[in-house]
Amino acid sequence: MTPDQRRQLRADLLEIAPWLTHPEHGPQAVDAGSCARCEQAPRLLPTCGPAGHEALCRRCALELGDDGWCDGHHEEGLAARAWAEQLPPRWGDLVVLWWVATGELRPTAAAGISADELPAWVTAALPPPAEPPR
Repeated sequence: MTPDQRRQLRADLLEIAPWLTHPEHGPQAVDAGSCARCEQAPRLLPTCGPAGHEALCRRCALELGDDGWCDGHHEEGLAARAWAEQLPPRWGDLVVLWWVATGELRPTAAAGISADELPAWVTAALPPPAEPPR
């Protein structure tokens, strides 16, 4: 993916998901990677609580509740969880695409993302599906 393609993908993603650039929550606030708890969904929220997880996905943050944040940051944790609850169902795909667009992940990381329900200008930036083995 060229730098121009990455720039275009970032601009296209921000058209449909302006929340991607939130400075305290989301892909800008954490290092690219999987949730420190479930290791399946993309990480989304930085934490500091007794559970000891560095960054969590939406589901894990909601399940842990206040235990995801230390006593001094419960209000921030509550705000982070409320923010995460408002995200669209495809938030995880959009986060991965954002990290591809910013160069934090290789384009192959987006290979498993379904183009269904994404605008054509976004899906045009997705890598082609892998061919089945012969």
